[in-house]
Amino acid sequence: MPNEVDLEHLQSAFAAIREQLAKAVVSQDLVIEQTMIALLAQGHCLYEGPAGAAKSLVAASLARVLGLRFDRVRCTPELTPQDIVGLGAAPTGSSEVAGPIFANVVLVDDFGRLSAASDALIQQAIQENRVVLDGRRHGLADPFMILATRYPEFEATDSIVEHHDDRFMMKIVFAYPAYDEEFALAEKLAMPEPVELEQVVAQEDLAKLRQVTSLIAAPPHVIHYALRLVRATRIHEGDTPDFIYEWVDFGAGPRAAHHLTLAAKIRAGLYGRTEATTEDVKAVAHPILRHRIITNSNARATGVTIDRVIRRLLYEIEERQEGDEQAPSDLSE
Repeated sequence: MPNEVDLEHLQSAFAAIREQLAKAVVSQDLVIEQTMIALLAQGHCLYEGPAGAAKSLVAASLARVLGLRFDRVRCTPELTPQDIVGLGAAPTGSSEVAGPIFANVVLVDDFGRLSAASDALIQQAIQENRVVLDGRRHGLADPFMILATRYPEFEATDSIVEHHDDRFMMKIVFAYPAYDEEFALAEKLAMPEPVELEQVVAQEDLAKLRQVTSLIAAPPHVIHYALRLVRATRIHEGDTPDFIYEWVDFGAGPRAAHHLTLAAKIRAGLYGRTEATTEDVKAVAHPILRHRIITNSNARATGVTIDRVIRRLLYEIEERQEGDEQAPSDLSE
């Protein structure tokens, strides 16, 4: 369990990051929180939203305030793995330029347009923190995070896409801003001078913040709740609610329960608590689960979204207090 001083340092660092990002990014507090959770968990994110919703701005600004190197991959069907890796394995002192994959924060624009070979390279980077090209292994940066953007028109319709996206820790949605927020954005863009962001966390401090979050506790009843949420999304798995049979083809895999618990712990730390709660699990359920659930044709025909499925899930799955016995039907088929 982290001590009080370390926890206060984590809180103050998070507050300073949000304060700096607010200078450049309008109305994306939840996006910033979720991205920070993923970064501290050494996870990767899908960014989904309309054009102009500040996906690139959030990624580049976050890297700036953390003192991390930022680069981007502009996806086209013609993009090759060689373009992504560049000459990153060149000898020390060489003037040859490394590819974008060697940055700390890599924005992969329009992720769905990658060729199969380039997509496989990105997937390997996510899973192994290294890439292999032409028989040579290339280690990646530490910290290393991929933020892959996608437009909301894209909707997964088969299990292949689901398993593909499952390697991302979170799918974070950028919504259109409210009227007042869009006014503030228009006003900000009309300013003659660009916004200067300060670095508020040193790169070496980021490792210390990760260490603090690793000490946050997750009581058994919180882990049980996360597990029951995940298992309830699966057909013929324990006490699956009736609406899942009506709306869902494929549920979340085992990686989801791990990420739910880990994200809940980190969120608790960001808000100064030494122990995660079921409320923390609920707060991260949407970005953790929305790319791991595949709705069926009935749901799509009637306009039932994945977020609606998750809301219903959070409403119907019962919370249990610490010390309550778990029913065997919740833990096995």
